[in-house]
Amino acid sequence: MNPKFLAVAVSTALLAACGGDDNNSNNNDSKSPLAELGIQCAAVEKAATETSTGTLQLSLVDSYFSGNDFATSSAEIVSYDSCSDQLYVVNAKDATIDVLSLAQNNSAPTKKSSINLAAAATAAGIEIGAANSVSAKKGLVAVAIEAKVKQDAGLIALYRSDDLSLLATYSAGSLPDMVTLSADGRYILSANEGEPSGDYKNDPQGSVTIVDLNKGFSADKAVVQQVLFTDFNNGGSRAAELPEGVRISGPAGTSVAQDLEPEYMTLNSDGSKAWVALQENNAMAIIDVANARVESIKALGEKSWNSDSGNQLDASNKDNGPGEFASYEQLAGLYMPDTIASFELNNETYIVSANEGDGREYIYETTQQACDTANHSWDGKDYSVGGKNEDAQKYTNESDDCISHVDEARGGDLFDIVADAHPLKAALDDNDQLKRLKFINDRESIAAADTLYSYGARSFSIWNSNAELVFDSGDDIAKRVFAVEPDNFNADNEINLTAETADNRSDDKGTEPEAIEVATINGRIFAFVGLERQGGIMVYDISNPQVPVFQSYLNNRDFTAPVCTAVNGDGECDNDTYNSAAGDLGPESIDYFSREGKHFIAVGNEVSGTTSVYQLNFSSAVL
Repeated sequence: MNPKFLAVAVSTALLAACGGDDNNSNNNDSKSPLAELGIQCAAVEKAATETSTGTLQLSLVDSYFSGNDFATSSAEIVSYDSCSDQLYVVNAKDATIDVLSLAQNNSAPTKKSSINLAAAATAAGIEIGAANSVSAKKGLVAVAIEAKVKQDAGLIALYRSDDLSLLATYSAGSLPDMVTLSADGRYILSANEGEPSGDYKNDPQGSVTIVDLNKGFSADKAVVQQVLFTDFNNGGSRAAELPEGVRISGPAGTSVAQDLEPEYMTLNSDGSKAWVALQENNAMAIIDVANARVESIKALGEKSWNSDSGNQLDASNKDNGPGEFASYEQLAGLYMPDTIASFELNNETYIVSANEGDGREYIYETTQQACDTANHSWDGKDYSVGGKNEDAQKYTNESDDCISHVDEARGGDLFDIVADAHPLKAALDDNDQLKRLKFINDRESIAAADTLYSYGARSFSIWNSNAELVFDSGDDIAKRVFAVEPDNFNADNEINLTAETADNRSDDKGTEPEAIEVATINGRIFAFVGLERQGGIMVYDISNPQVPVFQSYLNNRDFTAPVCTAVNGDGECDNDTYNSAAGDLGPESIDYFSREGKHFIAVGNEVSGTTSVYQLNFSSAVL
């Protein structure tokens, strides 16, 4: 492998931390239901506290490969439990949770066992689809599992970490996409995305499930509540509280509760409050956990790409190559965060977000005639002979893609509806500028004074507890990645052939910040940001939330190695067999932990199916 990173020679230092890791208390509160389970925790040596002033660097320890076919979500979400001293990894391909042990000498991961989710389906009495998320703390392992029909109610399954036996299942909302345990193990929460079916005939509500385990784990003792957003619907009792900037963009007739799609969440230290990312809505919901109530919904606003902002982006995959940075007047991005995390400083909770961005495109397979009859957009092979709907008898019965709803369009597609006096009019017809960029398309006409919006902010942000912006990294991620990997900047995560992957994602969402984790180490607070498309982990010191300081970037990806053992002429995987020499592809999640007197992060890489462990060390050099 050929890791590339902004770094200097690293001198190892023992670090002391708290934050991302759960507190190993040996579950010794004899009155708690958790203590009554009798789960014995491992003796884990945390790192000692030392003073450090250098930059924080990452060094790869080792990777575990699932062995599954390429790009099958075989290492999606990873969670470390200090009680069992193990990693738990969502293997969506096998519908299992892989349990990884860590070597004593260096914390290298190897597979120890797995949790088969079939027993949970039987206990819940439903047919299940994939597992979407896992959270492990205090010897408990919570798993979010979607129903076989995604729009049906999913479930949360809870397991013991010592023998991996099923403790209980709890009904969740539609498509539970993320699950988290509170630090004390009392609450389990899931963010239920409620994504519609491709034909948009079934659009369930988004919701949040809260399971209170204070009185026990069984169905008759645990308190399960579903937090809904129906009061914010038009005509609802809280409709007036919905901020104007919350983006409601589903097809006509979609209610607010259906349109809101919880993606990810984070809790404060005592588990009393949750912040929920509503990604497609460019918003955040704040939840009162104890009362299972939506405290408020906050619009996250926009990020300007104009010259006054100082922000620049490479907006085209058809320009002169990677790194064609520019600012544009009346162009802005919506933050649309995916993963969020939190930390506390001076009695204030801060939320850190990876601003991926996400459009709505609902696709299903049907015949062209059925697609036309539904007044949807045919996106497959044109089977009609004389033109659409000219003669129904000339349609074939073959099925292909049909789009029931889409809210994005390229700049060139917007050209005709933008006023001639708009400052971006010419740029929208220029491949070197904005013709290729994907925009939010929700207006029939765009006036000269209107702002155009793209997806995501290509950054990470820090918000206060009221979801007000404290800091945004601007174009720092893109500029630093380009400085290190100029020939493969804004690459896709399924191709390593430079001629095909370089600049590939510039017209989409760039490096695509996806995963984020926060840890406090030696009194300093660090954010780890995973770049889903480009690959690699960015590290920032966020001890001063208003002025974060970049630390390092490491990408365990070798662009010179093909992604599979056989690829086609475009560098695409041709045999579904991942090539380990390619390294990590598609970081989806990050979890911090401390053991054996050292500090680590584990990264789940969705495309390569690898779970990688990195050691954290301080360098004396300042970048």
